[in-house]
Parts: sequence; C-alpha cells; structure tokens
Amino acid sequence: MNRFVVAVFCFCLYQTVFPQNVKVSDYKVPVSEARNLRLNGNWNWSQRGDSVTSNTANSNVVFRQFYSSLPLAWKFDLDATGTKTFEKYSHSINTEASFRKYIWDHNDWFGTTTIKADHKNTYQQIKSDLSIGYGYGRYINATALAKAVRIEGHLLADRVLSQYLPKETLIAIANIIERQDEYRIIYGATYETYWFNDIEREIKKAGFEYEVGKTALAVLRMRQVLFGINELVNNRYYGWLVSMGFSQPLSKETKAVPVGKPELQIKASYSYPISWELQVNTDFEVKTPIDSALFKKVDVSSLTEFIYELGSRVNFVATYRLNLRQPAAGATIDDHVINASFLYYIENNISLTVNGSLSKFGDTPQIYTTSLGLQYNLF
Repeated sequence: MNRFVVAVFCFCLYQTVFPQNVKVSDYKVPVSEARNLRLNGNWNWSQRGDSVTSNTANSNVVFRQFYSSLPLAWKFDLDATGTKTFEKYSHSINTEASFRKYIWDHNDWFGTTTIKADHKNTYQQIKSDLSIGYGYGRYINATALAKAVRIEGHLLADRVLSQYLPKETLIAIANIIERQDEYRIIYGATYETYWFNDIEREIKKAGFEYEVGKTALAVLRMRQVLFGINELVNNRYYGWLVSMGFSQPLSKETKAVPVGKPELQIKASYSYPISWELQVNTDFEVKTPIDSALFKKVDVSSLTEFIYELGSRVNFVATYRLNLRQPAAGATIDDHVINASFLYYIENNISLTVNGSLSKFGDTPQIYTTSLGLQYNLF
C-alpha cells in the first residue's frame, strides 16, 4: 500500500515538475464563461428467494453556469436529486444564484448578492435566504486553454507536430476556441471551416508546419477535443474569492418556524490547477447570528473537490463535504460525506460511473454505499 502511495505521489510530482510550455494560470481573458448540465441515474435491485429485498432508483441533475468579466460576474447552480425506494418517493432540490459587481475594472474589489433556495419532500414550503456583502478576488475559467493543450498533446502523439507550441500560440488558440459562438453567428453552418483555419493560422504563424499528409488528421483531432467526440475535457478554473456580508432568511422549511434574525456570513472559494491533469476546488462558509449568540452559535460548511484525468476517457473525482453546527449551548454536531467516482467516457456525452461513498451524520452509524450508473452531459 505504501509503495502504491509513493508511486502515485511521484507520478503527480512528475506531472507538476515537467509541465508544458503553458500553465493554466497563464490564461488571462477579460470575459470568462462556462455552462454544464449533467444527468445521472442508477437502479439497485436485489432478491432473496421469492422476496425482493432492494428496489431503489436514483436520479440526479446538476447544472452549472458561470460568467466573469472585468466589470461583473454571476453564477447559477442547481442540484436536484430524486429517489424511489419501493413505493416511497423523496427529492431534494438546491439552487443558488449569485451576482458580483466589481467596483473598478482593473481591481478585484466587488459587491455581491446571493440568493439560495432549497426544497425537500419533508418541507412544507421552500426554504430560502438572501445575502448581501462585499469581497475581494476573481475566478478565471481556463477550459479553452485546457482544450488547446489537449489538441497539442494529440498532435504531438500523432507526430503531426514535432515539438511543443510556444505559450503565446496556445493562448491565442484558446482565445479562438473561446469565440466559438461568435464564429457560429457570423458564418452559420460553415463556421467550423473558418474556426479551424484560424487555429491552424496561429500554429503556422509561430513557424510550425504539419507533417506532410497529416492535415486531415489534425482536423480530426481538433474536432474530437472541441466537440467531445470520444473524450471529455473537464472545466478548468483558477483563482480565489473572499467575501463578508449579511444573510437574511426569507423563509423556513415549515410555516411554524420563525424566519429568524440576520446572520453574519463569511465565504471563501479557491481553485488551483496542480497540473493539466489535476484540479482542486474548495468552498468554505461560516454563519453566525447577529445577536447575543454572535460567534457562540456557528454553522460551518465546506466542500473540497479533487479531479484527476487518468486519460482522455477516464476521470477520477473525489469530494469531501463537512458541516459543523455549534449551538449556543451544547455539543458540536458534525456531518461528513466522502464520495469517490470513476467516470469512463463511452461516447456521445455518455459516461459510465462507478461511485462509492462514506457518510457520518452526527452520532449516527457510518453509511457505506456503492453504485453503478450512467451520466449524460447535455452541454
């Protein structure tokens, strides 16, 4: 086991020490945006003799939309889960929309507004709250640059190119990839021809030429990466944000529960691309009521995500979610959820997923679950 851990560490170190000519953090773009929609489903059925002992179906929808520019930024997240166990149904829906307005175009101070809403089958109504505050920092989506590097890797492996492209060339190609919608609007159904021609023009501008007879192969590799044919490029982010403000509950899950007083809210987000294969994302939030229980009653939540691309078709994703609830009097209640998934890209945006999770909620026994399912990326 120890040898395996050392081997994995050395491999990750190799990926970090011997990078390509460009890093994720080299990508600077005034407008950064991303959109992703995933559908997951699995069914667990077992029978002992003539009796069905397990019959559970789960479905999950995850939607992420993100936009960031020099003057403003916004994002919208949706997580919805539905479960049917025999004749019993349950659901959980969580949404979050946030808006940030930067005070100065070339400075990272901003004002922010966030609204959250969630609903479960046990709720009488939607639970929601509104947050207003200020902060510092910026997030950049460098997925276009990751696609440029993936294309470069294919061209090198196929010996279409003989050496790595310069950093400036890869960034220029990434900017062209980022403008896909612009090409589609201007050129219509034939936009791919102009899009690919401009990418090739940047390669030739740097003094590189394709090997004789391999132009068609170069176009094929570009299409595979840019349109997700037989492979998938994960979103790449880098940067950090810190904000502080006030959160006011708008409604509780039951009508009998008072809405409550405003809370002081501190939030932090951080994304770091360790290499082109490794990405770490984390979010952290602290809430405490603005009354006599200030910093005596505290809610802390954090989510850490680790993404590792084992290959163009295989991804490993691990997440750790922590929730701490410290009441004004009494012991702290802590919840832990660890999830690990292998995703094998089949084709046409369909992936086979193998999941395993370990959960511990307060003083309750640990829960182990495993599942096999299919994931579909709509975009």
